[in-house]
Amino acid sequence: MKTKVWLLLFSVLCLILIVLSALLLLGGEQAGYAEVYSDGELIVTLDLSKDTEYRVDRGEAWNLLAVHDGRISVIAASCASQDCVHHAPADHGAPIVCLPNRLVIKFANTSEFDAFIG
Repeated sequence: MKTKVWLLLFSVLCLILIVLSALLLLGGEQAGYAEVYSDGELIVTLDLSKDTEYRVDRGEAWNLLAVHDGRISVIAASCASQDCVHHAPADHGAPIVCLPNRLVIKFANTSEFDAFIG
């Protein structure tokens, strides 16, 4: 009897872990906009549905951003580490950050953006 209870408990625990892992791997909802901040100041809001390139200049520091197929990435930067350039193109989730150039790219859903505007 005890063995059956432990097997049932173990099976339920495994099922819960599988569901949680799938949710984490599949990610969240794709954002509609990317907000680009430089030194804490909102510089531009980019529509992820439109392919474009945008350059952020701050003194001698600069970053070149590209929106392609609904994702944004940093394709070039003046910083030495180039960590932001090696970040995979993203459309949701954690922000893309370039610490040396003080650049942050955050994601906003269409509904959140529309509610914010008006």
